Amino acid sequence: MVKPKGFDVAEPGRTWSLQREWSRAFTIMLVLSLVASIGTFAGVQHLVGQFSGTTQQFDREATAISSLDTALVAHEGAAHQLLAGVPVNKAVFLHQQQDISRRFDEVLQLFSKMNGGSTLLSQARAAWQTAMTNAGLWVHGQTFSVPSSPDQSLAQAKLGENSDTTRRLVDDLQKPSLSSLHTGLANAAGLEWILYIALAAFFGVALTAKVYFRRRMSTYLVRPVAHMHQGVVKLKAGDYGHRIEVARRDELGELAEAFNSMAGALHDSHQILTYRATHDSLTGLPNRAFLIERLTASFSSGSDRRTYQESLLFIDVDDFKDVNDSLGHDGGDAVLIQLGARLNECVRPHDLVARLGGDEFAIVVFEGDGGSTAVEVAQRILGALRPPFVVSGVMQDVAVSIGVAHRYPKTADAAELLRQADFAMYLAKGGGKRRYQVFDTQMYDNSVHHAALKTDLVGALAAGQLRLRYQPVVDMGTGEVVGVEALVRWQHPTLGLLPPGDFIPLAEETGIIDDIGCWVLDTASREVARWRHEMEQCANLWVSVNLSALQLRNSDSRAAVQGILSDPDVEAHRVVLEVTETALTANVEGAIASLNAWKHYGVRIAIDDFGTGFSSLSTLVGLPVDILKIDHSFVSGHASGSAFAPVLEGIVELANKLSLDVIAEGIEQPEQRDRLRDMGCQLGQGYFLARPTGARALEALLAAGGLLPLIVVPWPNRSAWL
Repeated sequence: MVKPKGFDVAEPGRTWSLQREWSRAFTIMLVLSLVASIGTFAGVQHLVGQFSGTTQQFDREATAISSLDTALVAHEGAAHQLLAGVPVNKAVFLHQQQDISRRFDEVLQLFSKMNGGSTLLSQARAAWQTAMTNAGLWVHGQTFSVPSSPDQSLAQAKLGENSDTTRRLVDDLQKPSLSSLHTGLANAAGLEWILYIALAAFFGVALTAKVYFRRRMSTYLVRPVAHMHQGVVKLKAGDYGHRIEVARRDELGELAEAFNSMAGALHDSHQILTYRATHDSLTGLPNRAFLIERLTASFSSGSDRRTYQESLLFIDVDDFKDVNDSLGHDGGDAVLIQLGARLNECVRPHDLVARLGGDEFAIVVFEGDGGSTAVEVAQRILGALRPPFVVSGVMQDVAVSIGVAHRYPKTADAAELLRQADFAMYLAKGGGKRRYQVFDTQMYDNSVHHAALKTDLVGALAAGQLRLRYQPVVDMGTGEVVGVEALVRWQHPTLGLLPPGDFIPLAEETGIIDDIGCWVLDTASREVARWRHEMEQCANLWVSVNLSALQLRNSDSRAAVQGILSDPDVEAHRVVLEVTETALTANVEGAIASLNAWKHYGVRIAIDDFGTGFSSLSTLVGLPVDILKIDHSFVSGHASGSAFAPVLEGIVELANKLSLDVIAEGIEQPEQRDRLRDMGCQLGQGYFLARPTGARALEALLAAGGLLPLIVVPWPNRSAWL
C-alpha cells in the first residue's frame, strides 16, 4: 500500500498561539475599556461635583447676603422708630441686633476664603456698629437707652447715611461672590476639556489597538480561515492538487498543514484509484472506461483531434474458452498478458491499446493521409500472433478476429465508432476467424434491418399480420388438385408482404417459430377441413404444413403439435407434416421420436427437399416417412439434360420400391412435367401447375371442380393470388 507523501514530512513545532495572542488582546481591550469607564465615570462625577459645589456656594452666599440685607433694613427701620419716639419693643430690637451680628458671623465664614470678601464684610459690620453707636442704639449687655437729642431729625439722617453705607458694602459682597462663581465655572470648564482630551486620547489608543488587532486578525485569522474554506471548496470540486498557504505556525497553521497533508494523501489516493479505474489490473493496459473517455474527448467540439482521422480496431480472441480449458484460468490470464504485450509491439507510440474486458481488446490508431494505417496494424497483429504463446512450458496457438472501423465526419460519436468496429469483428468471426474485416455500411444496414425485422416479428402473430397462402399439389395425369401446401407470409406494416425466407430464420433465432408453426398448422388444417365439409369434390383434399427443425427437438413444441392434432375438427389423417432432410439428419433419434408421436394421430410425414441433405438409405428406411418431395434443383437440372436425370429417376424408383408417394417440386416448364410423368411421378408442384394463392381464390378454384388445365396458361394478375 502506498503511503501518502504528506505524512512523511516532519513539520516544525508551533511558534505562535492564537489562544494566547487573542486572550491577551481581549484582556488588553477589556482593561482599556475598564480604565476608560472608570476614568469617564470619575471625571464626569468630579465635573458634576465641581459645577454643583460652585452653584451651591454661590447660592449660599447670595442667600446669606440677601438675609443680612433684609435684617439690616428691618433693624434700621426699628432704629428710626426709636429715634422718632415711636414706641418699639426693645426686646425685639435687641434680638434683631443680636441676629444681625450672628448673620455677619455666618457670612464671614462663607467669605473667609474669598479674596476681598472678608474685608468688605468687616467694613460693613464696622459701619453698621458705628451707625448704631453714633445713634446711641448699640446694645451693651441686655439693656440700652435711647439718647435724647435736641435734633432728632439730624440723628435719623446720620443713621440713614451710615445704614446706606453698610448696605452698600453688603451689596458689594456680590461682586466677589460672582467672581468666585466664575472662577468655579472656569475650573469646571477646564476640567471638562481635560476630560475630553483624556477620552479622546483613550479612544485614540483604543482605535489604534483596534486597527492593530484587526490587521492581525485579518492576516492571521480571517485570511487563513478564508484560504481553508477555499481549499475545502476546491477539494470538494476535485482539485486535489490545491494547497493552503501557511501564514504562520499557530493553531490555524497546524490545521492548514494537516489539510495539506490530507489533500496530498487524497491526491495520491485519487491518482491510484484513477489509475485502477482506467487501467486493466491484469495487463496494465487502459480499460474500456479510458478508451471511451479518450474517444469521447476526440469527438468533443474543442478537441484538436477532431482534425485527425482515427480508426478503431476491435480484437477478440478466437475460441478463448478452449485456451482456458487447456491451460486453466491462470494460464488464460498469462496468455492475455502476453497478448497485450504483442499488441503494444504492433502499434506506434501515439496509438492506444486497451483491454475492454475478458478476451476483447481495442486499438485507437491515428490514420495517415492514405487511411490504410489501421489495416496495416491489423495485418501486423495477425502476423505477430502466428508464433505460438508459451505458458509454463506449454505452447499454445492463439488467433484473433479483428474488426476495423474508420472514423468519418458522419460518425456521430464514440459509441457508434465502437459499435461499428464490434460489428466488423463479428463479421470477421463469421467469415472464418483469424482474419480482419473492415466495417461496411451496407452490411451494417442489412444487420440493422435484420434486427428491426426480428423485433417486429415478435408481435406480428399477436397483431394478426401473418397470412396463409396455399399452393396446390396436382395429379399430373388428371390435373386434379389432391392436396395443398400451406405457406406462411408476413404482411409487414411498412415493408408489405414478406416471403418466409425473410422471416422464418428470424423466428428460429428468436424462439417464436414454435408459436408460428402451431398457428399455421391449426389455421390451415381447420380451413381445409371446412372445405372438405362444404365441397363434395374436396372430400379427400389434404393439407401439408412445414415444420421447423427446432419443433422436432423441442418437447414443448412436440406437445403443442399433439394438442392440435388431437382435436377431431382438424382431421389429422388428412394432414401431412413436412420436415426437411437436413432437419432429420441433425438429430435422427429425436426426430424419429417426434414423428412417431405425431403419426399416432394418423398424420402422414413428408421429407421436404429430398436429395439435398446427404442422408443415408439406412436412415431413410428407419424413418416413419410416407412421402418424398423431390427438391426443385433436381427437377430444373433434369430439364436442362444434365447429370441430374439419372438421380431423379433413381429417387422416383426408390420411392416406388419403398411404397412412398413422390411429389416433384419446382415444375416450371411443360417439359419437366411430361418427363416426370413419364418416370412414374404422379404428383407435382410448381409455378407451371399452380402458384401459391390466397384462401378465397383457391376456394373458388376448388368450388369450380378442382381441376387444372394441363397446358401452359398465362398466370393472371399475380397480386390477386398472393
